[in-house]
Amino acid sequence: MKLIVTIVDSTDVDKVMTALTDQHVSVTHISSSGGLFSPGNCTLLIGVEETQVAQVMKMIADLAALRQSFIPYTHGGNTPLAGFTEVQVGGFLSFVLAVDHFEQV
Repeated sequence: MKLIVTIVDSTDVDKVMTALTDQHVSVTHISSSGGLFSPGNCTLLIGVEETQVAQVMKMIADLAALRQSFIPYTHGGNTPLAGFTEVQVGGFLSFVLAVDHFEQV
């Protein structure tokens, strides 16, 4: 058995969780904080058999991919300039860990 710990942008977490549960993959959502340009991120704990790891990772990659977005910025000088800049948002970070023991009550 494997434990996938993945951190996704909070705007993608519902899509990822819905897709996983539709495939009968159990997932636990843990709220976490952080993110430079976005309101936050979420940590998902996903326990699967080793044969399912590639399928689950592909689902996450498809639904939480990097994408371009525009954020407002202001100039810090004397002239008040305002505008938007294009940045990459989304994406994910995953760790796949071996599980020696699993128990569900």
